[in-house]
Amino acid sequence: MGAAATGLVLSVIVITKFLRGAWIVVLLIPTFVWMFHAIRRHYSTVAEQLSLDGLRPEKWADLASHPRYKVVIPISGVHGGMLPALRFARSLSTDVTAVVVDVEPQVTARICERWPVWGQGVPLMVIESPYRSTVGPLLTYLDEVDRRDPERGLAVVVLPEFVTAQWWQDFLHGQTARLIKKALIYRRGQTGKDRVIIDVPYHLRH
Repeated sequence: MGAAATGLVLSVIVITKFLRGAWIVVLLIPTFVWMFHAIRRHYSTVAEQLSLDGLRPEKWADLASHPRYKVVIPISGVHGGMLPALRFARSLSTDVTAVVVDVEPQVTARICERWPVWGQGVPLMVIESPYRSTVGPLLTYLDEVDRRDPERGLAVVVLPEFVTAQWWQDFLHGQTARLIKKALIYRRGQTGKDRVIIDVPYHLRH
């Protein structure tokens, strides 16, 4: 009854005041209905994909028998924000490789000079980048690591990322870590496999 009464009132308004602005309602209501249905359909799809139906709990023995992870940690410099990520990467596996894409030779040379002191024994891989691109050469290197010992799965990527004290300060810094993360996440559509990506935030003070 409520829907019928509302529909009747809507019809009267649309007919009598169509040219005076009621046409906006005619456009907005179907648009909102379509939008709400799309949102509902999205939530239903997500719930379906996250459902545990048809799965069985993994046994701890099965997990323990898996080889250790291959871990790659991209770095842009040797600084305090990198150290926690490096420590965390070493806690995951003994197979850890730090990677720097050689976009700026002077910066790369400084990293290589300081790495023996601050690298915690982790090997450093320098990747050439003739077109000054960071994401592309890194993805190519990860493909190489993935092909090594494929039974151990895809390489785990540990991303050091510092967080600014104020939201507006974020615009003053490069977004390389976020670009790498987005490229890895959305590349799943091409490979059909999910890669574990771990953010290690380092919060800056004022």
